[in-house]
Amino acid sequence: MESIIEGYHEFQSIIRGYTHKVVVATRRELLKLATYLQSLSLSFESTSLVHLENYCIERSENKSLGYRNLIISFIRSFFTYLQQQEYRLDNPSVHLPFTNLEAHQTLPEVASRGEIKECLLELRRQVDSELGRRQFDPIRKRNLALFALIYATGIRAGEAANLLIRDVLWDEQILCVRAGKGRKDRRVPIVGEVLELLQFYLTTRTDLHQDAPLFLTWRKGSMDNNLVGQIFRTYSETWSKPLKPHQLRHTCATHLFQEGGNIYYIKDWLGHQRITTTLHYAQIQNPEIAATLESHPINSATLPKRPKPQRFKNPRKKPTSSFRRNYTMTPVAGLLVGKLADQIEEFLRTATGMNKYTPGTLKEFRVSLTRLAVGCPTCLDKGIETLRGADIIRWLSARRQLGISQCTIDKNLSHLRTFMAYAVDRGWRMDNPMEALKMIHPQPKEQTYLTEDEMLRLLSSPDRTTTEGFSDYIALLVLYATGLRIGELSALNIEDVDLKEGWVHVRQGKGRDRQVALPKATLDDLLQYIRLYRKATTGPFLLNLQGSRLKPWTVSRRIRHYAEIASIQKPVSPHTIRHTFTTHLIQRGGRIEIIAKALGHKSLAETTPYVHADFEDLRKAVSLLSKNMPPLSGVKKVEQ
Repeated sequence: MESIIEGYHEFQSIIRGYTHKVVVATRRELLKLATYLQSLSLSFESTSLVHLENYCIERSENKSLGYRNLIISFIRSFFTYLQQQEYRLDNPSVHLPFTNLEAHQTLPEVASRGEIKECLLELRRQVDSELGRRQFDPIRKRNLALFALIYATGIRAGEAANLLIRDVLWDEQILCVRAGKGRKDRRVPIVGEVLELLQFYLTTRTDLHQDAPLFLTWRKGSMDNNLVGQIFRTYSETWSKPLKPHQLRHTCATHLFQEGGNIYYIKDWLGHQRITTTLHYAQIQNPEIAATLESHPINSATLPKRPKPQRFKNPRKKPTSSFRRNYTMTPVAGLLVGKLADQIEEFLRTATGMNKYTPGTLKEFRVSLTRLAVGCPTCLDKGIETLRGADIIRWLSARRQLGISQCTIDKNLSHLRTFMAYAVDRGWRMDNPMEALKMIHPQPKEQTYLTEDEMLRLLSSPDRTTTEGFSDYIALLVLYATGLRIGELSALNIEDVDLKEGWVHVRQGKGRDRQVALPKATLDDLLQYIRLYRKATTGPFLLNLQGSRLKPWTVSRRIRHYAEIASIQKPVSPHTIRHTFTTHLIQRGGRIEIIAKALGHKSLAETTPYVHADFEDLRKAVSLLSKNMPPLSGVKKVEQ
């Protein structure tokens, strides 16, 4: 196997033109894979998907998810090479899933402007120091210029190390970054202060020909990204906040965005391919969200005068039968015994180990596949290989006869499609009957939103003289004031609501955690609710009639009830209020990238469907075109 690895080493170096660092890291990882396979009496030609999955899980245990994705990338590239060179006919590595880092990634801490200023002053103080001045003068001036250049341009550590003197266009005040990440070139503007520091450093140099490196080591050699990181670590004890080069890049993008920079310009400036990446770099913090929410309609709204709150001995009573819901019992997976049950557990174990899905998605997979196993008792004993298309159609038809919604059936079908593809990859069966069962995607329905008047009528509907009505009012208020999802509202705890600072910490949201600012007009109501009805410091923020955590479907049912009381002739749901939150902020001039951060969206493409244009706004916009229309000459006005 070592001969194959050496051949792949030459292929990467000569044919693909990979950097030396990538080639060495790939070779080191493939040697560890070869040792693992030899312990199982296997080779690269005989290994299968299950062995590669187990290796990735064991190799990345107690390591970061990014490290696991790196290992998978090495393995997939190598087995693609084996297939191309006809060492083997198939490629089992194509079914190794990458982990979505969006939900697990922790962003670097951003430094404040004061902390950056302190770092620069400390670097300048060391330059002016008399201790070993003649000996360390070039290195100190280099470090000062390097720090200022990375902060002022947002370039990567490797890009800074590869800069040449000719890359600085002094007259135009432009820095040419050549062969950056993705082998892309770009031009970055430089402020005059950084150019002065660069010239201050170059006065210590004697070799100033155009092809010489801009920054040199102590031994007059070229630098690399590892050395740049080491330089930053040497100053960690003297700086008020230890910084890394990439952390400084995040700080640069965030400060530029806070100064009003256009997110699309920042994207090109940083050399990003997708604006989603730029939104991660330009971290939108709670003050920016709070400033945007200052224009929230709730701050200027006038609700009917709230009655004086009272305490009741028996404040809660059961809702009427019209509010009750017919529940369907979900079978327990632990009661299933059979080959199909074992295969389902194997699928869930692999998905959990590879971190491909979130815990909530894995729970939905278990429910859907368990329902399938209960609905097909023959397959439960003999395994997934006996499942046929007719059995799937019969099971889905039975689900529909039980009154299950089409949305839930489509979700079950999607889960089964993923499980069936996994079964084919594992070799449990040869064919995939799901390929003939194409889901017909319905025409997406346009989500409605409420006008400001309708939303105020909805907020005024609950009877706030009772505990139940006041709790419902608080649920409506939080949904409209923060744009939370219904699941996020249900999972909200008391400790997640900070009324002193005015924000809500969403810890179990879709994707990574986030903070959402609270409009000032909501703080008094929330404080009164916590003091009178939730005398606790921990636990669920909203409770149901039984005193346990409020369920999402209970909120949806109550919202429909209050929409009828408010005489709103629209279908109203918690997601409708989320659309209303977004639309009202956009109509009042809110920046869409900040609203996307408050909503917990990963990209602006997710926020765009939430933006609805009012017809009157379109009328005003179209009326502006009349200024460009020339009047008809010689036409007399028609007398009325």
